[in-house]
Amino acid sequence: MASHPIRSSELPMEPAGRISPVSAREDAVVKDRKIAAELKALSRADSDYWTFRRGAVRRGAQGLTQYPAMMVPPMQAALLGVAAKVDREVRSVLDPFCGAGTTLVECMRRGLNYSGQDVNPLAILLCRVKAGPFHVQRLETSAALVVERAVGDHGLKLEADFPGLGKWFTRSAAIQLSRIRRAIRREPHEWCRRVFWTALAETVRLSSNSRTSTFKLHVRNAVDLRTRTIDVIRIFTEVLSEIAIRLRDEASALQQAGHLSSNGYYRGEVHVNLADTASNLPNIWPSGYDLLVTSPPYGDNTSTVPYGQYSYLPLQWIDLGDIDTTASSDCLASTYEIDHRSLGGSRKHALRDAGEVLARVPSLALTLSRLADVPVDRRSRVAAFCRDLDRCLDLVLKVLRPHAYMIWTVGNRRVGGRPVPTDAILSELLESRGARCVTRIERRIPTKRMATRNNVASTMRGESVLVFRKE
Repeated sequence: MASHPIRSSELPMEPAGRISPVSAREDAVVKDRKIAAELKALSRADSDYWTFRRGAVRRGAQGLTQYPAMMVPPMQAALLGVAAKVDREVRSVLDPFCGAGTTLVECMRRGLNYSGQDVNPLAILLCRVKAGPFHVQRLETSAALVVERAVGDHGLKLEADFPGLGKWFTRSAAIQLSRIRRAIRREPHEWCRRVFWTALAETVRLSSNSRTSTFKLHVRNAVDLRTRTIDVIRIFTEVLSEIAIRLRDEASALQQAGHLSSNGYYRGEVHVNLADTASNLPNIWPSGYDLLVTSPPYGDNTSTVPYGQYSYLPLQWIDLGDIDTTASSDCLASTYEIDHRSLGGSRKHALRDAGEVLARVPSLALTLSRLADVPVDRRSRVAAFCRDLDRCLDLVLKVLRPHAYMIWTVGNRRVGGRPVPTDAILSELLESRGARCVTRIERRIPTKRMATRNNVASTMRGESVLVFRKE
């Protein structure tokens, strides 16, 4: 918890025009108490407030498409609102694990500058579409043309070639997806192609032979495959139409709030980077970011939420160069490659490398000791994730300005039937670096939330929101 404020009589005198470091610290402590009070007031008004069982409607760009374990928009809106209300210096927000861009959209709705990054090219595509530009009339005209081109294409050449193509797609579906891909490539504007690729990504999910009830790749049962009929171009047309409507609604809301220029560009700055936060986090703002709002993976993605598996099939049909100039087909070397690149994805030397972390994180040491009698790969999963998260924190704290707030949403899972207290581990990692815990919020995850798919519900039924401040 925050310490008691320092008495003004104890403060050293500073030359006129300069702010004493102690004065800045005293001001930060006052803000700590205000943030804690504001967040607790929301909970007192409604004991189930943070569940958002009925209020998690994804309006506008927030509902653009599906993505695993998306953050809850009204929850991020509330957290951002409180932080910006108390700390009026907040102008730039950092999200080092941006996913599908929930925080990005809420930042834009408040006119804030935003910088996010992710290791998954599909996540970067979604974020860049949500960032604009919002040339809605031009998009609707181009959308009609791309559908017309796909319908008029009678070619049989397949535009994708990867192991398992015949397993995951019927011949008819692959032909229709190829026609759509060729039609998209004829669009001259990259921003517009990105919207079309987003629609194609959702079309791939709905038209593949993989079950849509899970984010993991699982082939549909034989009866389903034998009796199922799909019109891929019709699916694409409907998905694209829905996306266009949502982008128009988002543009209208941004325009009314004064955050969109007359030619459809966001007035603030948005930077989205395809990178691994454990090894690279560029500092876009010379003075440091004012606020961090993020939700890191809750464990290694091969055994928890499989972002990479979910993205594997859509990315086979998308021109990666339109997503990012650094995107490479190497990320599709296998269905697990993207997940291997995420936190905890590589378990090589994990237990050895975690040795230094154990001295600073008692919760991790206790967790690994409780996993001593389970297969070693279970322990290495936990150790690898915590090792990589630890590496991220050095880079994250380096790019935040002094006294910047951090809002982390994390979930505690189970490995080998034993609890892994991610909240305690993250707290101890931050505190070992001098960060101060301001407050925390506990929330239940509604059983129908997307994040509970793939048996995650059996290992994680709640989340913790940890509010810290960099000293």
